[in-house]
Amino acid sequence: MTPSAQRWLRFLALSSALVTAAYLISHFVARRTPPSPPDEARRDLAPDIEVVSSDFQYLHKEGDVTRLVLQAKRDTAFVDGRHKLEGVELQAFDAQGQLTGKLTADNCDYDPAARVSDFRGNVVVVTAQGLTVKTEALRYDRDAESAETAEPMQFARGRVSGEAVGAHFDGKADRLALKKAVRVTVAPEKPDQPASLIAAGKAEYLAREKRLTLGDGAKVAQRGDTLTARAMTAQLDDAQRLRRVEAQSAATLQSSERALVLTAQTLAFDFEPTGELTRAVGAGQAALRQQAEAERREVFGDRLEADFARGASASDIVSARATGNAQLRVEPVGASSAPERKVLSANALRVTFAPGGRVLQAAVAEGVATLSLTPLAPTPRSERKTIRAPRFDATFYPDGKLQACVAVGGVEMVAEPSLPNLGRPPRKTTSARAEADFDAGRGDLTRVVQIGDVTFEEGPRRARAERATFIRAQEVIELRGESQPPVVWDDDARAEARELDLSTTRRSHVARGEVRTTYYDARRAGSAGFFGQPGAPVFITAREARAAPDRAVFTGDARCWQDDSFARGDRLELFKADRRLTVTGQVSTAFYRPARPPTGKSATGGSPASSDAPVFGAAQAFTYSDAERRARYAGAVTLTQGDATLTADTVDVDLAARENRLERLTAVGNAVIIQPGRRATGDVARYTAADDRYVVIGNLARVEDAERGVSTAPEISFAKSERAARASGGANGGRRVRAIYRP
Repeated sequence: MTPSAQRWLRFLALSSALVTAAYLISHFVARRTPPSPPDEARRDLAPDIEVVSSDFQYLHKEGDVTRLVLQAKRDTAFVDGRHKLEGVELQAFDAQGQLTGKLTADNCDYDPAARVSDFRGNVVVVTAQGLTVKTEALRYDRDAESAETAEPMQFARGRVSGEAVGAHFDGKADRLALKKAVRVTVAPEKPDQPASLIAAGKAEYLAREKRLTLGDGAKVAQRGDTLTARAMTAQLDDAQRLRRVEAQSAATLQSSERALVLTAQTLAFDFEPTGELTRAVGAGQAALRQQAEAERREVFGDRLEADFARGASASDIVSARATGNAQLRVEPVGASSAPERKVLSANALRVTFAPGGRVLQAAVAEGVATLSLTPLAPTPRSERKTIRAPRFDATFYPDGKLQACVAVGGVEMVAEPSLPNLGRPPRKTTSARAEADFDAGRGDLTRVVQIGDVTFEEGPRRARAERATFIRAQEVIELRGESQPPVVWDDDARAEARELDLSTTRRSHVARGEVRTTYYDARRAGSAGFFGQPGAPVFITAREARAAPDRAVFTGDARCWQDDSFARGDRLELFKADRRLTVTGQVSTAFYRPARPPTGKSATGGSPASSDAPVFGAAQAFTYSDAERRARYAGAVTLTQGDATLTADTVDVDLAARENRLERLTAVGNAVIIQPGRRATGDVARYTAADDRYVVIGNLARVEDAERGVSTAPEISFAKSERAARASGGANGGRRVRAIYRP
C-alpha cells in the first residue's frame, strides 16, 4: 500500500457534515405560523387563499438570544392552512446566538395537515462549519423528522466537494443517505499535491454510530492510486476523525507510486488520531503484490496483516504477515528476466519492507515451509527444485530480488527433471540446515549449501556427508566432511574420500584425497578374470578418482587389488562396458594362483609347489581385457615368479576362456628369461602352460647354462622345470645351430 493512498482515506468522513442542513429545516417548520389577514384584505384574493404578505420576517427568541430568523419576500396563506413562501431565507443560531446555518430557496410550500415542507428552486444550505449544499428540491417531513430530495445535489466544505443524485436525512436516526451517483473530490492541501476522488453508487452516514458507508461499487482514487470495493465502511471518532475503514467484497488497493496492490474479499484499515495509517488487515484470498521492472513479488494468505509507520510524506508499509496457505511468490516478467518462478509457502509468512516501503527486505516462513523453484522455459537439463523445512529466513537485495534463503530444523531438497520421460530419477538430499543463494542480476538460484547429517538419494545412488554444496553453474554437488569423510555408493560400488563431487546430470562423481573405492564383486568392476575370484570384492585406492557408470579413472598412486593380487600405477582406468582395465606409469602387479605345471622335480631342484608362487610384474603400462582374456605389459616389462624373471619390451598374457588359468605368454622385444643357472635371450619368447615350455626366437636366440654351456640358434625351447634345452634352425630349418659345452 502506498503512503499517499492512506492519507486520503480519512476524507471518507466528509459527508457527516451534511446532517446540519436537516436541522435548519426542522427549526423552520416547527416555528413558522403566519398571522391571519383582516377581512377586508380577503376580497382581492382567490377563494382558496386566506392572506398574502410581502417582505415577511419572523424572529424567534429564547430569552434574549435569537435562535431563528425566517424571512420571505412573499407569503401566501391558503384557507386550508397551507403556506407558500417565495424568496425564502432561514437562519438558525445556537444558545450563544452564534449562526449555525442558513437555508435559502426560491419557494417553500408548507402543508400543516401533512406536516410536510417542500423547498424548490435554488435550494442552498450553508452551515457554520463551512458546509454548502445545493439542490433544486428538498422535502421535509416534520413527523418523521426527515428531509429528502430526489434531485441532483452538490455539496462543498473547505477542500471537500461533491455531488449525488437524491438524498435522505432521517432526524430520528441521525442518518443521512446519498442515494446514487455519489462523487466526492478532496482538493490538496498544497497546489503541487494531487486531488483525491471518491465515487460510489450510494452513501450513508449514521451520526450516532459515527459510521459512513459507500455502496454499489465504491472507489477512492488519488492520481494513480485507487481503493475499490463493492462496499466500504468508515468509522469516525467523537472528533469526526477517521479511525477505521473496512472495504467489503472484492476489495483492492492499488498504488502506482509504490507499484503495490493489496486485494482481499475484505480489507480493514486502522488509523491514528493524527491520521496516519497504522494497520491493514485483509481476509479471504488476501494478496499483496509488488511489481518491479524485472520481477513481480506477491504475498498470499487466507488472512494478511500489514503494519505501517509514518514516512516522510505519509504512511509507509513496514511489514506484512500472511497466515493460512501463506505464500511469497517471485515471478519474472519481461524477456530479460530470471528463468524460474520462486514460491515460498508456509502456515505463516512474515515479510519486511526496506525503509520507504518500495521493496522487500526480509521474509520468515514458519510451519511446514516449502521453497519451490520452477523453470519457466524447461530444457532437458533444467530441474524443478523443492526445499522443505520447518522454517525459512529469506533476505533480499537492495532492488528487492531474492538474495538468500536459510532453512533450519530438518531440511529436505528434491530436484526433478523439468521435462518428463528423460530417464533421470529425482534427486533428494536431507540435512539439518540449508542455505540457498540467488544471483543478483538474473535472480535465479546459484547454489544450495546443506549442513549437518547430509544424505543423498538418486535412484540407486546414495551418499552421506557432513556438508553438501549444490553449484548450479557446474551442475555438481560437493560433499565434504571434517570428522568423517563423505561416502557415495550404488548397486555396483562404494567410494569415500576427503572430497566428493557428484554430477547432477549423470551418475558420475569426482573424488579427491585418500580415495577408497570398493566394487562389491570383480564383475561389477569389469575385470573379473584378472583377479581370479569373480564373486569377491575389488578394492581401489588413489589420490583422485573420476567415476561414471561405464568408466572410472583413478590417478595418483592408484592401487587396485583383490585378496593378494593387485595392480598399481600412476593412473588406473576401468572400462566396465568393455570389461577392460588399464594401468599406466610405474606399473606394478601381483598375480596370485597362476596355472600349475605338471608334477615332478624342477631343473633347479625346486618342487612343483614353487609354480604356485605369485607372479609379480613391472612395466610402464598394463592393460587387461576380460573379453579377450588377455593382459598386456608394455615398456620395460619385468615379470617375476619365484626365482624366475622375464624381461621384455612387451608381454601378452592369455588366460583360459572360463577360468583364471594362464594358457600362453608372449614376450616381444629384447626378451630375457633368467632362472638360477640359466639365462635365455631372444627377440620373442613364448610360454605355453600346457607343456610348461618356453620357446625363444631371435637372431640369434641364446641360452646360457651354468653347467652345460651356451647354445645359440634361431629358435630354442626348454621346459621351465627341466634343465635340457632344444635348439633348432628356425621355422624353415635353414640356419645352423651352435652349442658350447662346458667340460
